[in-house]
Amino acid sequence: MATFNPAQTGNSRVFIIDGRARPDHKPEYMSSVKAGGISQGFGDIEKIEVPDPDKYDAFMEIGTIRGAKDRATVTLTGRYARDLKSELLKIANQECSVDVQVNSGACTNPSLYNTFEKKIVLEDARVTNWGTEDLGALDSGERAKVDETVDVSAKDVYELVQVSFAEKGGDIVVNELIDVTTCDTASCGDCEVESDGCSKIFAVSLTAPGSASTPADIVYTVDGGTTWFAHDVDSLATNDPSGIACLGDYVFVVSNAGLNAHYALKSEFDAIGTDPTFAAIATGFVATGDPNAVDVGNAKAFIAADAGYIYSTDDITTGVTAIADGTIHSSHYLDISALSDEFVVAVGGDGIIAKSENGTTFSAVSSPVGVGVSFNAVLVMTKSVWFIGTDAGALYYTTDGGTTFTLKAFPGSGTGVIQDIVAANPTVLYMAHDTAATRGRILRSTNGGYDWVVTPEGSGVLPLSDQVNALAVCSGNADFVVGVGLGDDASDGYIVVGSD
Repeated sequence: MATFNPAQTGNSRVFIIDGRARPDHKPEYMSSVKAGGISQGFGDIEKIEVPDPDKYDAFMEIGTIRGAKDRATVTLTGRYARDLKSELLKIANQECSVDVQVNSGACTNPSLYNTFEKKIVLEDARVTNWGTEDLGALDSGERAKVDETVDVSAKDVYELVQVSFAEKGGDIVVNELIDVTTCDTASCGDCEVESDGCSKIFAVSLTAPGSASTPADIVYTVDGGTTWFAHDVDSLATNDPSGIACLGDYVFVVSNAGLNAHYALKSEFDAIGTDPTFAAIATGFVATGDPNAVDVGNAKAFIAADAGYIYSTDDITTGVTAIADGTIHSSHYLDISALSDEFVVAVGGDGIIAKSENGTTFSAVSSPVGVGVSFNAVLVMTKSVWFIGTDAGALYYTTDGGTTFTLKAFPGSGTGVIQDIVAANPTVLYMAHDTAATRGRILRSTNGGYDWVVTPEGSGVLPLSDQVNALAVCSGNADFVVGVGLGDDASDGYIVVGSD
């Protein structure tokens, strides 16, 4: 059992991100503000009854209805300044959303944003009321300090702690893993298997090297990373895969070398390691448009491919449709991020960027780099805010939908390679970065990408790897992340799971 350290009121500090977490919004330390108690209702329970068949004037409960979840509320109290304008009143008057974060700790500098033991995040918060204590006195007995308060209502509240990492997979991960995805939703077990939403994770490996090559593996877990299984993608033969995703009832991989996709039912990947049945589909793929990466919006998958091709599908068993054919760009698209079934951004070699606002047609976006620089990773947070990572270790962001880009520094930026960027929610982001010395790292941001910290944030170390190729997160726990790649000074695969 972990050591329990009771929270104390003196060990917390308040930070506010005006305009919400974003790469250009700095968290502001509220030096003279405290957070009161946080409260959130999760919906009243209403009984559903029917008459008791065995007794008059009696009724039986046959079900329940849960009411709507309330917004989280907290009161912030601060010292009201005699000679400075109130930051709390300014936020109230702006009537815009903010993020409130309450850090707690013991032996670190409380004014430093990233030195926390636990962080309570109130996302998308608005001030509903502002007030002060008495501002004046009529006699000496009324002399007193003056405090101000704001009542805050937030859409979501959750906790973050320092993430610790453990290597997983053991002897079953024998080849380099090149992509990973989480295919799960939280469930109480009423209609599906009980899950916290972070249980079902699928990664895909390269084929075994050498003349006695065996097919690529899908390596998976259905218990959040405790137990792992590996099975050949039999229909892939000796071709390497290039990406993995889940769409509808299926897990599927795409293959650049094979110019096709390979799918199997998610239900066939179970807790006892049943060997799933794969089928290949080449319908819709074009000879020069070999697929490189895949992402899923709501009910459609989008595939970035060679020679300026982009594909989409809402049913992988029937194939794909080319929705970009090299007319906009002729370089290879290397990554793609789908905010929805309509808004999609693809990036690739020679700094190419293309976006779609309807899910069917793409337009070119002016790039901050030129020929010779490859964009390896893209993450679309909103229609306005995106991140793009390069093969030279540079991280760019835009807050205006691609009109302008800004270079964002992070520890080790400008060297190595950015392999992947993912978001657990609007506040918590993870980035896979390989150093110039070919050492894989995972960085985390808890403020929407404003700054980044090399994990683990506290004690412990990240198990060694030559590179971390891809990351996967889940919306149910922002402290949960899975990284896959190439093992330390080896040719075998690498799985690391970070959790609270």
